[in-house]
Amino acid sequence: MSGAEHAYAETEGTPDRRFSNADLLPAGTGEFRWRWWDFAAIWICVSWSLSYLMISGMPGQDRFTWPQTLLIVGLAQLVVLLPSLLVEHAGDRHGVPFAVFARSAFGVRGAALPALLRFASACVLFGFQADLGVQGIQLLTGDRVGSGYGDFLSPAYLVFLGLQLWIISKGPNGLRRFADLAAPVLLAGLAVAMLWASAHGEGPLLPEPARPIGWGWDFWSAAAPALASATALFAAVGLTVPDLVHLGSPGRRAEGSRRRLGVGLLLPVLMTGIVLYTMALMSLSSYGTDGYSGSLTLHALDDMPAGSLLAATMLIVATLCANLGLNLVSAGYDLSSTAPSVIGFRGAAVLAALVGTAVAWWARSSSDYQVLAWANLAEGFFGTVSGILVVEYWVVRRTRLRPAELYRAGGPYWYAGGWNWRAVVAFVVGGLLAVGGSREGAGAASDGPLLPFLAPLDDFGWLVGLVVSGGLYAALTLRARRGTPAEGRAGGGGAAVG
Repeated sequence: MSGAEHAYAETEGTPDRRFSNADLLPAGTGEFRWRWWDFAAIWICVSWSLSYLMISGMPGQDRFTWPQTLLIVGLAQLVVLLPSLLVEHAGDRHGVPFAVFARSAFGVRGAALPALLRFASACVLFGFQADLGVQGIQLLTGDRVGSGYGDFLSPAYLVFLGLQLWIISKGPNGLRRFADLAAPVLLAGLAVAMLWASAHGEGPLLPEPARPIGWGWDFWSAAAPALASATALFAAVGLTVPDLVHLGSPGRRAEGSRRRLGVGLLLPVLMTGIVLYTMALMSLSSYGTDGYSGSLTLHALDDMPAGSLLAATMLIVATLCANLGLNLVSAGYDLSSTAPSVIGFRGAAVLAALVGTAVAWWARSSSDYQVLAWANLAEGFFGTVSGILVVEYWVVRRTRLRPAELYRAGGPYWYAGGWNWRAVVAFVVGGLLAVGGSREGAGAASDGPLLPFLAPLDDFGWLVGLVVSGGLYAALTLRARRGTPAEGRAGGGGAAVG
């Protein structure tokens, strides 16, 4: 028994080893005390990695003014991060990772359903997002145009993969220490890029569309698909936030609400600020919307002495930090939670990196990029998971949680054989409505989505899943609880509605 497990057993009793290990127990020791600047460091890297993708992926973005773009990005963050912060409240208060908290709604065994779904999506995205870091290494070696796509398992990719494995093998604190070093380097690089572009660029400070769309009905009709695009990109971030934030939970109950609000606001504030910065850098350097943040920075630093070196450094450190924080942290907790006695966080995270690499290599070698479409479909289910967990924690349990029972069989979160059928039904129904009309997973030879009558919901799948699954879960669960004696519901017990 590890030190963390021994300390937990002294206060809460010995957890069932089938459903727990030292990494999954509540973050109740100093080892996990992340401070606000640790979260800020992660958010800075994540924001820079996503900002250009979010702008360039917006339908009709070339007609939006910069305030309109900021409004769309802000609304996308509100839609995704508000439910995420409501879910994060439980992890922050009780120190449990997302995959363990999900047991309160899905059951001790049933939580493997959303955990494995998120694990699969993280693995796929990890392998493909690593390309950005690979391009940074290629810049350092003098290859300004190589992309790594033709020779996927190139020396550059293997070096970048090795860096990621080395950092994550040290656990969450390995990521924390790296992020604390990466964020200042990235911020300094961003400042230099802006100063150089201001002095040598020929464009205006902020973009001025040739045919602005205005603020009437035309804007709102065009903003809807742009908002859907930004929301879809942010969906994976939404369910990653709880896993990171729970690491800052222990020992500060008195200031918990203030700290929770501060940490929760850091991401949207930094994201919005860096989106504004990105638009300014694009405008000053006259760079179009085809590429990614790394090529934007390289373009802005063109002709600057050592500009390629600076751009490569920024790209490598930001991609390392963001890819680990967004994909490997969640994947490590997810896989470990499904077989805690077999694999811990570090082993699960390393395995996720290797699986992601293998999937990306297979997709490239066979030219079958449908794997990315299926990963996007998996993200469409994330709204359904958020809806169920928000209702479970805030409406059904009223924020009461018994963390010790999340690691045991036969308790209030065991339901029927470890599964809560109500959560599974809500998940399936909400997920079907969320992704059934999507064209992404239909395949190249298909004439349309799996369920054509759901096609109008495609652009808003995340929100549809959130509302439908949450509403259905509330209806099924609250109806069952009305016939349950009050003492059976005390303390958030779930056995009575299993």
